[in-house]
Amino acid sequence: MQRRAVYSELNLGAVNLNQLFIDVSSRKLSGYFKVSYWDEDHYILYTEGEAITGMSIERDGSRKNIDYKGYKPKEMSGTVSFFEVPLINVLLFRDQQRTPPTPYNFVSYGREFLSCMRLSHIDLEKLMHHMKESHLNGYMVLSSNREFLFMVMLQKGTPVALYSDKGYSTDGHKSFTVDRESSYIAAYATEPEVPLIFASMENMEKIIETTFMSREEFLLVQKEVSTKKMNAFFDVLLYGGKRLYEFFYRGSLIFKTVHALDELMDEHTDILPGTKNRFSLYSLRIKEFLNPMDISIEVASRIAPPLRANAAFEFIEESKLVAVRAYFIEEIGPIGPLLWNKILKERGYEERHMTKNNLMELIDILYREIPDEKHAKRFLEKARRVIE
Repeated sequence: MQRRAVYSELNLGAVNLNQLFIDVSSRKLSGYFKVSYWDEDHYILYTEGEAITGMSIERDGSRKNIDYKGYKPKEMSGTVSFFEVPLINVLLFRDQQRTPPTPYNFVSYGREFLSCMRLSHIDLEKLMHHMKESHLNGYMVLSSNREFLFMVMLQKGTPVALYSDKGYSTDGHKSFTVDRESSYIAAYATEPEVPLIFASMENMEKIIETTFMSREEFLLVQKEVSTKKMNAFFDVLLYGGKRLYEFFYRGSLIFKTVHALDELMDEHTDILPGTKNRFSLYSLRIKEFLNPMDISIEVASRIAPPLRANAAFEFIEESKLVAVRAYFIEEIGPIGPLLWNKILKERGYEERHMTKNNLMELIDILYREIPDEKHAKRFLEKARRVIE
């Protein structure tokens, strides 16, 4: 899915910003608000309708965190937009300043083999088989609605390396259990060298870090890399906030990409004369060959509360429903009443004619609506006590 403008450059003085926040939350959208002022832009990032972080980016690219939960415009002379993007791209946006770079910095590079989708919509075994049959060179990445979980690098459809925040693996057996409902997956096709390069980032070593003020200064270092036939890559922070990566294999440029907010782009990037830019040069010991890995991924589902044999025929007291509603709002926040009414309407439940069976089903649905795992479990524990 490409970036889609849900709201585009609305005048801050003419809109109710809080209602826009509520709308995005109720529709469980993933993407970001962009609030633009003359000297900076403010961004509030959402995954599945929940705000996860906020930042301001000044015109020179410098960043700082902002209060995204109780956000108030700093002035009314500005505009607000909301862009819907795949959830994985929201995480990419949030983590794009990750330093030193990891393979996560390059999520979304390449041609989409599988667009970002909830894991519940995918037959993972068939997908793995399809990648094998397609001789896919590239990678697949899995995430929760808050974090990247792991990346699997593939050569000709076979897993050859794995990266997660716990580190790199290039041999042996690895197994994972992921939740069907709260996990996302995407896969990308790349040049054959890219999986090797990502796997080799384990042993990268910084050899230069400096600033430069012109393209000519940068070209001199590039020329040295080519002359020495180095395996290396540049990590360049450009004036204005973009981040350029260039990978060299035996002195030849293999691929480059520009990191700009929620996407990676393969484009020409101007280095403005007189601006202060910074780059780091890393050497790489690229592995020419990687053995196949045995990676097993078990897809699990949350366990719904057990039903009693006569639950379908017993009406519950109204006080129990009131308690469950209160617990739900307590754990999910102000959007709770709106979601409660929406779910009851969609499911055809009537508050005055709710069976125990209905209530148990409702509790499971509400549990799945709470994106934070800690709050979701707390709600489930309290709600189950109501019907015991």
